Amino acid sequence: MLLSLSALQFAIGNFLDPYVMGSSLNLSAFAILVSLAVWSELWGVPGAFLAVPITAILTIVLSEFPGTRPIAVLLSRSGRL
Repeated sequence: MLLSLSALQFAIGNFLDPYVMGSSLNLSAFAILVSLAVWSELWGVPGAFLAVPITAILTIVLSEFPGTRPIAVLLSRSGRL
């Protein structure tokens, strides 16, 4: 029972949540997972909560400048900004 609940939580947290957040915010699941790892390593639990909003804001800001637009395209899910 405990093992199945742990496996379910692992699957939801690592696969389903990034996919749902990525499709609604136009962020790639890989970018969400990397930002979650980076921000939680820097700031701990508050960084984990703020990882997706920070990444979304970063994508919006990077898309406004011609020099950083390719980075924003890489962060986006569909390649459209």
